Amino acid sequence: MRIQLSEESHSHELTVDDRKIITASSALGILRQQLVKNIGIERIKGFLFHFGWEMGEKDAKEAMQTETSLKALIKYGPILHIENGHIRGSQHDCTFELDDQGKIKSFFSTGTWVDSYEAEEHIKQLGISKTHVCHTLVGYASGFMSTVFEERLLAKEVTCVGKGDSECRWIIKRQIEWEADNEEDLHYYNETPIVKELEYTYDQLLEQKTVVTRLANFQQKLTEAIINGSNLQTIVDKVFGMVQIPIIIEGTDLQTIACSGVSEERYLELKADLEQYLEEHAPKEKASKFRKKTIKTDAQERLITPILVQKEVLGHCSFIFENTQREQHKEDYLLLDRLANAASLVLLNEKTKFESFERMKGNFLEQIIDGKLSESEIIKRGKYTGLDLGQPFYFAVMEYKKSQSSIEEEFLFQEQIFETTFRYFNNKKHNLLIGQRDGNILFFITKETVKNSTIERVMKEFHGNLMKKYPKGDFKFGISNVGEDIKKVSKHYEEATMALRLANRKKVVPFRSLGIVGVLLNSQNISGIRLLAEQELGPLYNTKDLKTIELLKTLYNFLLNGGKLEQTMNDLALSMSGLRHRINKIESMLEKDLRDPDEAHQLLLILKSLIALGEFDIE
Repeated sequence: MRIQLSEESHSHELTVDDRKIITASSALGILRQQLVKNIGIERIKGFLFHFGWEMGEKDAKEAMQTETSLKALIKYGPILHIENGHIRGSQHDCTFELDDQGKIKSFFSTGTWVDSYEAEEHIKQLGISKTHVCHTLVGYASGFMSTVFEERLLAKEVTCVGKGDSECRWIIKRQIEWEADNEEDLHYYNETPIVKELEYTYDQLLEQKTVVTRLANFQQKLTEAIINGSNLQTIVDKVFGMVQIPIIIEGTDLQTIACSGVSEERYLELKADLEQYLEEHAPKEKASKFRKKTIKTDAQERLITPILVQKEVLGHCSFIFENTQREQHKEDYLLLDRLANAASLVLLNEKTKFESFERMKGNFLEQIIDGKLSESEIIKRGKYTGLDLGQPFYFAVMEYKKSQSSIEEEFLFQEQIFETTFRYFNNKKHNLLIGQRDGNILFFITKETVKNSTIERVMKEFHGNLMKKYPKGDFKFGISNVGEDIKKVSKHYEEATMALRLANRKKVVPFRSLGIVGVLLNSQNISGIRLLAEQELGPLYNTKDLKTIELLKTLYNFLLNGGKLEQTMNDLALSMSGLRHRINKIESMLEKDLRDPDEAHQLLLILKSLIALGEFDIE
């Protein structure tokens, strides 16, 4: 079936120059929603007010061509408002007084709008508002009345259905009266017209485009620098050349990593100024706690953003402004964020290379302990790590624990401790082999490395650093005697392990401090020690029974405290009666007097030897 229609229609009454467009209120609601989305809820207030003003002004001018009575025009205004479809009805009270020249002496108008389309569409498209929403209606009433009275009269909603009120109520007063009342929203009435508003929006978009282009170019150059393997100093110099803002990259303890655009002398002055600021304003806040912020002093304004690597703050990037006043730093922060991201990638790469090398050295250490390499191979490989393994050396073993931690937290803690250990000795310029075995961290340290100190002092300083960083951790160290033969590393590993087992009150225990116990153990007379333990401890030499182990711990602490009951009670968290009961039971089982010095000394040596051999744990 084929249908063809041909029709031509024209309206001879329609004005070509200024036609009225009829549209559904929902279409205006969608327009409102898009305006909010693109220029923001605040800016549409002035936009819609002027849109309504121009409609009201035009309707008033048309009405004044056929009617000159103010009373009639005032009554006609709400009718036009209804005919335009903005409202379904209204109630309007207006009181005014004119002088002899027809100028307003006093004016006050109030009323309500029934079924405002703006309130209805705002709720439908955007939900209940926190403020009044009938901006077009307010603009229409203001434009119509201002045109009729030839003076600027402004309407203002006092209640609005769009924000949950029962009705849309408004008042109209002269602008000079609103100004006298210090009306807060008056600036919305004085904003630029719609065309200017659109021009402003266009300018903003153009400006944003320029900023985005600059940022893209900036990012591209940073990416190229990273791909080319540039270090942080090279990248910082390149960035300073682009932005002409002095840049400083510092570690969490404010040590300098890279700097550009400021002399060394001036940098030290600015650093001292920052340290003084932190001491005065944030004495408890460490640099590592910084997040993106601005610090202002008399000497500088510093924009700071953190460098994050695997969720850990490794340092901070800063832009430095001296004698420069900027109202906003929005673009500066965007550039600084990208620089911090670039620094994160560089540091992550360095961190990965460093840790990979250290873990390789750890694997090398395990091979040495297991005796898988010849002496010549060990010496040769040692040179690749920068170590002369033909020198005398020490071996140390560190045990670490964290109270009340899950399996996941324990694994994370282990990785953190390993990384912290690498970084600590790297910062100290100590070259050593670090590995892991049986949940402990192992250290192979040449005597040359600690020539200006002692091995005990080195480990105590490291222990202090760990406790400062991980106050909830428990760290203990065992240290071997000095070794001369690299092929006997396993022997010194055993010495350090034995010393570690006796680390209780002292957190750093050298093997030589074990005295006669060390001599006994070092003589490899293990079977003899066990035979003696079986003879002297009798029924207590059963390290597989938990109750017996508790009695052994009690005996050990009692003997270690020289028979002092109160000190032992505190160490074991027992009551005095409970402790006395245990001591009496032990004496009965051993058939010995624990206050006999010879008996006590011999038993203590045996227990220390068993602990060092790993027969039972003193924890």
